[in-house]
Amino acid sequence: MQFAAAAVMAVGSIAAGRAQKAAYNAQAAQAKIRGKMQAIKYKQQAADTMARLNQTLASTVARAAVGQDPTSGSALSLQNYALREGASEIGTSKDNAILSVENANYQADIYRRAGNAAMTSAYINAAGSLAGGVAKQNQVGWPSLSMGPSSGQFAGAPAGFAPF
Repeated sequence: MQFAAAAVMAVGSIAAGRAQKAAYNAQAAQAKIRGKMQAIKYKQQAADTMARLNQTLASTVARAAVGQDPTSGSALSLQNYALREGASEIGTSKDNAILSVENANYQADIYRRAGNAAMTSAYINAAGSLAGGVAKQNQVGWPSLSMGPSSGQFAGAPAGFAPF
C-alpha cells in the first residue's frame, strides 16, 4: 500500500510539472506576441516620422520658392536639419522595433527554460516519491505474489528477496 501511494504521488508530480510547463509555454507565446506588437508600434512611429519629415520638407521648399531659390541659404539649412533629425528619429524607431522583438524572444526563452526546469523537477520529485515508497514498503513488507503456500516471498526467490 505504501508503494501504491508513492506511485500516485509520482504521477501527480509529473502531471503538475506538465501543467506548469504548459503555463510557462503560454507565457512565452504571450511575450513573443507582446514583442511583435511593440515592434509594430515602433514601425508605425517611424512611418509617422517619415510623413512629418515629408511635410516639413515640402513646406520648406514651398516657402523658399516664394522668395528665393529653395536649394540655397537658410532653406537648404532647414531641409538638412529636418533630414538629420528625421533620419535619427526613424533610425531610433527601427532600432527599438528590433530590440523589442529580440527582448521578447529572450523573455520567451526564459519562460521555456523555466518550463523545462519545472518538468525536470517534477521527474526528480516523482523519482523521490517512488524511492520513498519502496523504502516504506520494504519496512512493512511486500505482499506475496506467488500462488503457492503463503511464504511472504516470490515463488523460487531466495529468502529475503524484495522486489525493489
